Amino acid sequence: MRIEDVAAAAGVSAQTVSRFLRNPDLVSAGLAARVRAAVEANGYMPNRVAGALASNRSYIVAILVPTIANPIHALPVQALTDALRPAGYQVLVGATGYDPTTEEELVAAFVGRRVDGIVLTGTGFTPRTRAILAHAGIPVVQLWELPDDPIDMAVGFDNEASGEAVARHLHARGYRRLAVLSHAAAGDTRSLARCRGFAREAARLGLPAPLSYPYESPTDMTQGARLLALLREGVGRPDAVFCVGAPIAIGIILAAAGAGVAIPGELAVCAFGDNDLAPLVSPALTTVRVPRQELGRQAALMLLERFAARGVAEPVVDVGFELVVRAST
Repeated sequence: MRIEDVAAAAGVSAQTVSRFLRNPDLVSAGLAARVRAAVEANGYMPNRVAGALASNRSYIVAILVPTIANPIHALPVQALTDALRPAGYQVLVGATGYDPTTEEELVAAFVGRRVDGIVLTGTGFTPRTRAILAHAGIPVVQLWELPDDPIDMAVGFDNEASGEAVARHLHARGYRRLAVLSHAAAGDTRSLARCRGFAREAARLGLPAPLSYPYESPTDMTQGARLLALLREGVGRPDAVFCVGAPIAIGIILAAAGAGVAIPGELAVCAFGDNDLAPLVSPALTTVRVPRQELGRQAALMLLERFAARGVAEPVVDVGFELVVRAST
C-alpha cells in the first residue's frame, strides 16, 4: 500500500494525504475524515524510515535506564512520554543493567537509528559513549545527577547531600552506630555518591565510620533476611542503617517482623527512594523522596526547546529532594 493508493481510495491528491499524515490540522475536516477512513480501511502505515531520511527527523527519543525492574525509574519515563507525545514524539526505552558497556552498545544503536534526542541516567559513561554523543549532533539530557561537565544538559539533584541529610537525621535521633547498604555495581554512580555523603557527614558528626554492606540487586526484597542477619551478627552491631534503595529497606522491615527484631527499637531503617509501599509497611519507612515525575517532565521540556531550535535557559536543573520522616527511624 502506497500513499498514492490511499489518495485514490480517498479521492484526494497524494499531497493532501501527505499533509494529513504530517499534521491532520493542515487538512479540512471533511478531507481529513476521508483520508482517515482510507488509511484505516486499507491498513496503511507510513514509511517512517523514508520520512526520517527526507526530513532528517525521526520523532523518536530514546531513554536509557539502569533497569525496568525498579519502579523508581518508571515515573520519569512515563512523565517524559506524556510530555513528548502531544508534540508527536514517541519514546524508546533501553535497560543498561548498570553496565557501562551495555550502555555504550545501546547508545550506539539508538544514535545509529537516528533518534532525535537521548536521555541517559547518571554520569558513568565509557569514553566511546561520550564520543558518540559528542558527535551525534542531537540533544542529550542526563538524569538523576548534577554533573560538573554535562555532555549537554542535565536534570537531577545532589546525591551526596541526600546521604548527608540521612546521616544528620539519624544522629539527631540519637543513633550512633551506623551502617549503609549499597548497590555493588560500579556503574551505579548515584548510589556511590549517596554513600560518600553519608560517610562524610557521619565523620563530621564525630561518629565511627559506617559499616558497609553491598548487595547485588537493588530491587530484590528477598535479600532482606540475609542483609538483616549481617547487620545483627557479631559485636558492635549498628543501631541504624541507611539503605540506598527502598526495596531493600522494605525487605529488611519485613524480615525483622518475622525475626522478632524491633524497628526502630533495635535497628532504625532509612532508605533512599520513596515508593507506594514505604508508608504502608509496618513501621512506615523513612525515605529520601525525589520528584521523579519532574525529572522526566523537565527533560522533555529541554528536548522540545532544542527541537524547536531555541536555547535552554538553564542547561542544568536541580529538582531537589526531601527527607520524609516516618516511624522506622
